[in-house]
Amino acid sequence: MFVFVLFFYYLEISQGLQRPLVIGHRGVAYLPELTLASQSMAHAYGADMIEIDVCLSRDDQLIIIHDTYLDGVTNVREMFSNRNRSDGRNYVIDFTLEELRILTVRERVNPSTNVQVYPLRFPSKSIVPFRLSTLNETIELLLGLNHATGRQRQLLIEIKQPEYHVLYNKSISKIVIETLNAYNLTRSTDPIIIQTFNIEELMHIRYNLHSQLRLFALMTVYQAGVSVSDYDFYRSEEGIRNLSNTVQALAPDHVLVVDYDMNGEIKGTSNLTKWAHQYDLNVYPYTFRKDQFPGSSFEKLVEYFWHIAQVDGFITDHPDVILELLQNNTTFNTTSSTTLSTTFNTTSSTTLSTTINTTLNRSSTNFLHLFLLITTFLFTSIQRSELYF
Repeated sequence: MFVFVLFFYYLEISQGLQRPLVIGHRGVAYLPELTLASQSMAHAYGADMIEIDVCLSRDDQLIIIHDTYLDGVTNVREMFSNRNRSDGRNYVIDFTLEELRILTVRERVNPSTNVQVYPLRFPSKSIVPFRLSTLNETIELLLGLNHATGRQRQLLIEIKQPEYHVLYNKSISKIVIETLNAYNLTRSTDPIIIQTFNIEELMHIRYNLHSQLRLFALMTVYQAGVSVSDYDFYRSEEGIRNLSNTVQALAPDHVLVVDYDMNGEIKGTSNLTKWAHQYDLNVYPYTFRKDQFPGSSFEKLVEYFWHIAQVDGFITDHPDVILELLQNNTTFNTTSSTTLSTTFNTTSSTTLSTTINTTLNRSSTNFLHLFLLITTFLFTSIQRSELYF
C-alpha cells in the first residue's frame, strides 16, 4: 500500500515539474514558412505542436498559407501578372489548386519593397522549389512522421478569417471539420487542435458544427472597428469565464500577458494567465522569435514568461532554441502553471489518441502532495515500528 501511495504522489509531483509546451509557429524559421519541409523540421526538432494556417482556394481546397493573399511568400506576380486586384494583391481565393501548384514558395518578403522581412533567415532569392500544400497533405505528413519516428506531435490549425470567407459564400470552418472527419480526427483526444481569432466562430464550431476537437482562442490587442471579436472583454475575468465553457486554451499576443516599458523591458504581468488558470484554461502566447524580440535578452524573456507569467507553453518561430533554453534550465519551476500532459496511443497513426490533462498542477497542489507523501512515509514508519514493540 505504501509503495502504491508513494508512486502516486511521485507521479503527481513530477507532473508539476513538466516543462511548458513548445509550438512551432508555421513550422520553423529556418525554411520558408508553412512548407512541408518547414513542418518536417519542426517535427524533427521536437516541437510538441506544429502550428499552421489555412485559407480556401477558388475551388474550395484548404491551402496552407498565413495570409489570404499570395504576394508575400510566393512568385505569383511573376507567374500571373494580370490576376491582382485593385489593391495590387493576388488573393488565394481567386486561384484554383491547379494554379496554386505552379507557384514557388519563398522566404517572406515585404510585397511593396520585395525586401526580405527577416534578413538572416533562408534566402528569399533561393531557387529551391518549395511549394504550397493542402491541409490533407499536412495531415498525411504529421500522421506519417508520427508513425515512422514514434515521436507523437500535434497539429494546431488556425482557420484564417472565417468572416472573410463568408463574403464568398464559403464556410471554411465546415470544410476544415469535414476534412478532419474524413481522417477520423474528431475527438478531443486526437492530435488536432483548432484556433482562430474569431471567438464567435469557435462557438459556431463547438455548438453548431458539434466538433469535439480542442479549441484555442487567439487574441490580440483590440481595435474598435477592426477586430472581429471584443478581445478586451474576452481577456477580462468574466470573458475568460465565459470562454472556459467552449475552449481549452487561450493563445494571446504576448503583449497581453505582460506589460513592457518603452525599452521593451518587462514591468510586470497582467491578470490574464491567473484568470485563465482559475478557470482551467491553458495559456500559449505568441510569437517568440530569437531574431525579433522585446528587451535585451531572449533567454530572460523566455524565463520570465515561464517562471513569473507562468504560461503553459510558447508559440515560437524557433522551437529548437526554446526547447534548449527550457532543458538547460535545471531549476524546475514548481510554481509553474497548468501543464499539458499528453498520452498517446500509437497503435495507429489515424487513431492517435492524445489525452489532455488539464487538472491543476499549481504550486499549492504540488506542495500538498509532497506534504502528504512525507506524512504517509512517517505514519507508515511509525506503524512498522510499533510492530517491534
